[in-house]
Amino acid sequence: MTAKSRAVWVFAFAATAAMAAETLLLAERQCRRLEGALREDFRVVLFLRGDVPESRRKVLEEQLRAQPEAEQVRYVPPEEALAALKREDPELVDAVALVGENPLPGAFEVEPTPQALPGLASWIDSVQGLAAWSDVRWKSAQLQAVLRAGLYDHWLRLALSTLSCAAAALVLWVLSVGLRGTARAGESVLAFAGALGGAGGLMLAALAAWPLHRDVLLWSWPPFWTQAALVASCAVLGWTLSLWRGES
Repeated sequence: MTAKSRAVWVFAFAATAAMAAETLLLAERQCRRLEGALREDFRVVLFLRGDVPESRRKVLEEQLRAQPEAEQVRYVPPEEALAALKREDPELVDAVALVGENPLPGAFEVEPTPQALPGLASWIDSVQGLAAWSDVRWKSAQLQAVLRAGLYDHWLRLALSTLSCAAAALVLWVLSVGLRGTARAGESVLAFAGALGGAGGLMLAALAAWPLHRDVLLWSWPPFWTQAALVASCAVLGWTLSLWRGES
């Protein structure tokens, strides 16, 4: 194999590896952003039954705030609930107005902690005894989406951590070989081809994912240092291949 064909082979191999790694980075960032956006909007709403004295309401609010599973607790008075309903469904409010008085009860909006989400059903059962709630509402589909996005983010981070360990092992091996003085001619050329291939694969993955940036709420670009580390890893990969070919 000539030096030119070896450089082309290393370029193609590094570009493929970089594109795969960049795709994992982009997918992990989007999963993390999606999980955060869904979790930030997730609430458990506990509706009070009838008119509750203010003193009792404050006691309930303090009891909910004392729950380790509750990150934030907010009381929503009936007037605020009616105003929100008016913004979302004016026709329904007109129908409610025919009844006369505001029929909506007061409610507590609870934002659970991230750690409480997997066992949310058990926590809801535990707070049922605090008061005679008229209803307890939460979006089960949104909860499942939060948990799945978190699981996918965990898997992707595990894969990226494995790749990072493999890259670190390559660096250590190259340094140990270099210190022994067994490097061969042409290693700088293949290292450059690896870096160039890494940058090319990174740009291809970025171009393929670029249409996603229109979704401002969910789009998240990986940090710059991860891009630089990816290109450097591809350069080390080219250098490693030059040493391996030289020794073989």
